[in-house]
Amino acid sequence: MTQMTQEEIISNTKTVVQGLEALKNEHNSILGGLTAATLELTVTAVERAQLVTAAAQNADASVINEKQGLVQKSLDMIELGLGEAQVMMALASHLQIVEAEKQKLRTQVRRLCQENAWLRDELANTQQKLQASEQAVAQLEEEKKHLEFMASVRQYDQDLTGEESSSEMKQDKP
Repeated sequence: MTQMTQEEIISNTKTVVQGLEALKNEHNSILGGLTAATLELTVTAVERAQLVTAAAQNADASVINEKQGLVQKSLDMIELGLGEAQVMMALASHLQIVEAEKQKLRTQVRRLCQENAWLRDELANTQQKLQASEQAVAQLEEEKKHLEFMASVRQYDQDLTGEESSSEMKQDKP
């Protein structure tokens, strides 16, 4: 047995609904005719009282009532079928909406995953740059301290050489 697609099911259901609507209209007209016949029997019962026996009138009324009951039962079943078909079509429509929303959410999840991966890459690159910058700053601070130390040593040497030359000058003057 081949499995029908949702579109085929909906198409077939719409066709069945049209058939059921036609059948319902036909049954309503039959029921209307039977109701009219019942009224006619009731109205003409007085007129026919002289011609037809009461038993024959009751038999005709009984047959018509039985037919009315059968047609009404059939009409109720048709209306039930129509209601079920409408529920099926509403459910199919709802399922299509849910499926479309699901696809939309899947697409959004894929996009968010891609964006998340891109952000992780950017974070890793930025962290590497930060680490390199921190290392450069630490190295520059060390070089600065070294240069400051060397400058202070030079200053100290200059102060010492300045003191030695002034003391030599004082010793040369006597």
